[in-house]
Amino acid sequence: MTTYWERMSPLRETGRRRPSRGVGIAVTVVTLVVLGLLVLAGFGVWAYADHDRIELIDRPDVVAAVDVGCTRLRAGLAASPVDVGSPAPVRVAAIAAQDEAIRAFVAEVRRLDPAARADDLPVDDWLADWESLAVARDDVADALRRGGRASLVVPRDGGEPITRRMDAVGVSCVDLSRLVRRT
Repeated sequence: MTTYWERMSPLRETGRRRPSRGVGIAVTVVTLVVLGLLVLAGFGVWAYADHDRIELIDRPDVVAAVDVGCTRLRAGLAASPVDVGSPAPVRVAAIAAQDEAIRAFVAEVRRLDPAARADDLPVDDWLADWESLAVARDDVADALRRGGRASLVVPRDGGEPITRRMDAVGVSCVDLSRLVRRT
């Protein structure tokens, strides 16, 4: 019995020459070009992954200032809770105190270097939204002061409530839905 390898005919010389030096150089050049492109692609992916997302507050110095301000804001809001079942004068005073905490927060963040705020695009719009929310809460307090019934109407921009945009910047300062509900 013969094996498969024994039945194979012997290899014969094909008369082919060994590849020239030029082919070796070409293969080396192509390999280096491909590797270079892979390295560039890697840097491109890294740069894209590390880029500034314009819809988020993400510049470290701005985030740090906002975090400090948010801590103070939460303390100011907690110091004057709005009990919707309390008499109007008590509710008006609580809303006014909370609105003062909101305005102090906005003023504190606005003390950041204007160039730093401008570099982190949503900051100034976000602060303007906080100011608009405080004005809307003032309207509720004014209606209560006059003896009427009042409910907060959240300002809208482009058809959407500003609170949705405020929640979308990557900073969770306070529970906006609770702040709106408890006004």
